Amino acid sequence: MDVTPIPGAALGAVVHGAQVSGDLDETRFEELWAALDAHLVLVLRGHETPSYEEFLAFGRRFGHIPKTGLTSGAHPDHNEILIVSNLVEDGRRIGVGDAGWMDWHTDYSFRPRVSQVGFLEALEVPSSGGGETVFTDMYALYESLSPEERRRLHAYRVRHALRTGYEETIEEELQGEVSLGESTAPIQPEDGTSTVHPLIARNPRTGRQSVYISALNTKRIVDLAPDDSRKLLDGLLSHAGTPQYTYVHTWQPGDIVMWDQLGTVHAKQAFDPAERRLLRQVVSIFDDPAEPWHAEVAA
Repeated sequence: MDVTPIPGAALGAVVHGAQVSGDLDETRFEELWAALDAHLVLVLRGHETPSYEEFLAFGRRFGHIPKTGLTSGAHPDHNEILIVSNLVEDGRRIGVGDAGWMDWHTDYSFRPRVSQVGFLEALEVPSSGGGETVFTDMYALYESLSPEERRRLHAYRVRHALRTGYEETIEEELQGEVSLGESTAPIQPEDGTSTVHPLIARNPRTGRQSVYISALNTKRIVDLAPDDSRKLLDGLLSHAGTPQYTYVHTWQPGDIVMWDQLGTVHAKQAFDPAERRLLRQVVSIFDDPAEPWHAEVAA
């Protein structure tokens, strides 16, 4: 397996020779984890196209893959697999998303069991270009702050919620606010469309800490007045997309991109709506919902 950093990019590496079909042996598994920890975004190329079952099995090596909870937009036989597409067949959209810009986010931040690793595979991409996925390093944002700013942010909690317009596509029994420590009942993998998390997350594998917010799903800092919350969030999110912290991935058919969901946010560039774009995605989540929030005292 060959891991090559992407020239000129702030993060990301291309991986050739990764095994995504069949059993992933322990050595390659650990090599991929180490590469992900080092580069945050991995572009897997030069492999056989996995079946839907193999795609799921590959993702499951890196944690539990929950169901999407979607009543439409997921694979009909494997609800864990999200179909990301602008295509319409027989008068119905086959997936979620359109050709417009999709703002910065990290998947499932609105659930108490947040995402750990994302996996997105390109099946069809616009022939004229566009539809790139953009990744920004939120560990680097945290590490650029002064000790005083870090200590301040560690004191804040943030409400994340499913973005407006998606409520009717999520199974009703999975909707509602579910936050840690409010109930003794076990938290199920798909629970919640709104939750409150600390503003700072910590990667349990590396100890790196990130500013865990996004433009799409972060609603407000609950410890601040609304205007103060908006001002601080906007200031932090102005970091997203700046070249020194960002990698723009131009898709090739067959690409599988896996990324650190705790330490990055991602977005989608617009493309010509007359073009076809079809991808499939799975997301692994943390087994322990409290695991990303065992933050060390800020230095």
